[in-house]
Amino acid sequence: MWWGPQDESESVAAIRRALDLGVNWIDTAPFYGWGRAEETVARAIEGHRYDVLLFTKCGTVPDESGSRMDLRPGSIRSDLEASLRRLRTDHVDLLQLHDVDPSTPIEDSWGEVVRLVSEGKVRYGGISNHPVEAIERALAVGPVGALQYQ
Repeated sequence: MWWGPQDESESVAAIRRALDLGVNWIDTAPFYGWGRAEETVARAIEGHRYDVLLFTKCGTVPDESGSRMDLRPGSIRSDLEASLRRLRTDHVDLLQLHDVDPSTPIEDSWGEVVRLVSEGKVRYGGISNHPVEAIERALAVGPVGALQYQ
């Protein structure tokens, strides 16, 4: 998004080198290059999917101003399905709500993440960049496996 041009073959080589050195998890998001980062990660881990923990996020969508958050249940599900296609896998180890969506109650968003976990498409749900109050409300719906802050 903001880091200038990236050479995909250099990115793949860097990820593979990190894996060779013992890195065992990769955190990406559809927002990073509007899917390009996930496609690059898929190339890098080809043949080694089960050697890494694969994390992605959901909710950031493009709009006329650049991006906005959409954490409605249908948006979360479609975001994940697109990520699974780009990552060339049937599940992710962690799916995180990327940022706060002031238009959607956290209970609705978190309920969808819990459903995706129960369906086996996601191993654990996590929350990124949300205030404590929202996390407490999510916990009333189901377990929160990870918290990430900037």
